[in-house]
This record gives sequence, structure tokens and C-alpha cells, in this order.
Amino acid sequence: MGYAWRYPSACDLPIGPDGARCPARYGVADPVAIAPGRQSATRAYDVRKRLAPLVSLVIAAVVLTAGCAGAAAPPDAYQQLTTSMKTTWNPIQVNVGLTVTAAGKTVTLDPADIAIVIDAAGGKGAVHISLPVSDLGIPDSALLQLGIDGDSIEFDMVYAGDALYARSAMFKPVLKLVLGPAGKLPAGDLTGWLKLGTKDELAALAAISGSGAMPSVVPSSDENAATKASLEAAGITLTIVGTEKRNGADLQHLKVAVDMAKLATNPSFLAGAGGGAQAAQTAAMVKALSFTGDLWMDPTTHRIVESSAHLASTTDASQFGDVSVTVRDPDGSVSLDAPASSIAIPIGPLVTEMMKLISNGAES
Repeated sequence: MGYAWRYPSACDLPIGPDGARCPARYGVADPVAIAPGRQSATRAYDVRKRLAPLVSLVIAAVVLTAGCAGAAAPPDAYQQLTTSMKTTWNPIQVNVGLTVTAAGKTVTLDPADIAIVIDAAGGKGAVHISLPVSDLGIPDSALLQLGIDGDSIEFDMVYAGDALYARSAMFKPVLKLVLGPAGKLPAGDLTGWLKLGTKDELAALAAISGSGAMPSVVPSSDENAATKASLEAAGITLTIVGTEKRNGADLQHLKVAVDMAKLATNPSFLAGAGGGAQAAQTAAMVKALSFTGDLWMDPTTHRIVESSAHLASTTDASQFGDVSVTVRDPDGSVSLDAPASSIAIPIGPLVTEMMKLISNGAES
């Protein structure tokens, strides 16, 4: 039985609600709330902020099909995708590159800037993000409020099997805001490694919060024969382009096309979007976009090792984005080891105080 990439929801962790490991997940979510002060950004920053939903959908659409592996590749494109969803690739490293253009301004992130590594067998996972601030167009005033005084935004997260650890200068102002007034702020360097909860604590939190769903139209592994019908019912079509040379290797090229209007009305997609007003909002966003994608599969291992996607606004030609995803065996650039030392953050009070802030903000 295999598994396919699923874009992580806000409450996903490298362990399930019952505390068991989750080898079917490649993503590690960031449990830290966005720091205050970002509203003070300039218009260039606002443009990028408005593009956040577009960027998120680009990444979700690409990673949905990119993080898969396969054991046998039939000539039919749909069968190739089905086969790639049935087997595992472990350990695995995923790098994501991004280019977004809006109102004549372009933000480009190199694939080396964003890396995710998962060792499902070892129950470990890690995320590394290093974003050059010069490419983001965020004003210095907003960066200082985020705790950033250098030339890059650094973020690291490691789940080492027994606990979740994270490190970023952005945590310090967030923790001061959330835990400071309650007198729960730990002593020490809050810009270094922080321990954000043990396995048991995170399992209890996940059980309380539940697991969020993402829009989906891909059948389960028990319904692989229906992959083509399910995808085409959602407006997604696959075609084989042929064999191409990519980075010195001969790879099988598949083309992905999506009828976004058809996708926006697909019952499975809408159910995954949460239903009701939330689903309607997601459908409206999807209808305002166009999407095309490409997948490259290693014909020897039948693993999808590279993919790209292009999304564009159908109402504003100046807004579009491209995402590239590469999948490989870990190259050692991202460590899965727990830090030698860390500061323990009280996860219970942190969540409680965050909910108070959210509640107070909603009432004001």
C-alpha cells in the first residue's frame, strides 16, 4: 500500500492523533502564528500578501502530484500516476522553487531556499527555509517587527521522533506577545532552538484540534482503477509528451491540464474544501485562475523526480506564478537530528494564550 503527497493542513504534525508515526505524510506544518506588524508593509509587500492564496494554491497543486514514487510505469499517463501513488520513497527530500509576478514586480525563490526532508521509517522530518529579504520586497520596519535584522529570513524545524524543535528569529517577538503578558515566557535565547512539545503533547493537541481536510479529487489506493474517471470528472487531464533530457537524465514527460471551472464545481473537491461558505470562497478563487503543469518521471525507477506548474489570474494578466519541485534522496543539506540543546516552550499555555488573542481580535 502506498501513499501520495498531501499538502499539509494547519494542524498536521509528523505524528497522528493517536501518537503513531505517520509515514504517509511528507509535510511538516508550522504551528507558529504569524507575527504582528506585517500590516505596516509597503505597497510592494501588500501586493505579495495579496498573492498569498495564489502562491499557496500553486504549491498545493504541484506538490499534490510531485511527491509520489512508482514501481512500474504502464504507457498510459493515468496508469503511470496511479502506479506512482502506490509505492513509497523513503527517505525523501523535496525542494521547492517559486517565481511570482504581480503589478510588474517579481519575487523569485531558488529551490535551495526551501527544503523538506522526511524519514518515514525513522519517524523524523525537517524543514529548512532561507529567504533573501531583498527578493521579498518587505520594508525594514516590518522586518524589525518580525525580529529580522539580517539579509535573510531563516526558519528551521525538526521532528526528531520524540519532540518538535524549531528555530527562527521570528519566534522571539511572537512568544513575547503571546506568553509575556501571562508571565509564561521562558528565560533564555528565544532566537535559538526551541522545543515546541513532546510527542505525547503534540498527539494530545492534534486529537483536540482534529485534522483539517484539503480539497481533493484523487481516489484512494483501493480505487486506483477509477483514477482517470475521477480526475477527468474534476477537469484534470494527463497526456504523455515523450522522453526528454533533464539534468543529464532521460525522463518521461507528462503534461497536466486543468479546467478550473469544472474543478470548482466538482463535488469531491468542494467537500474537501470544507463545504458551505468556505467551499464557495475556494471555488470562486479557483475559477479566477488558470493552471497547467508538467511532470517528469524516471523511466527506470518510475518515480516522479521533477514537476512544474504555472498559475495565472484570469482577471489580471499582471498576476501569475510558477513553481518548480524536485524530489530526490536526501543530500545531507537538512539535518534530521535533534538539537544538542533547546529551550522548552509550554505548549499548553501557548495555545491557550493564542486562542485568547484570536478571540479578542474577532470581538474587536
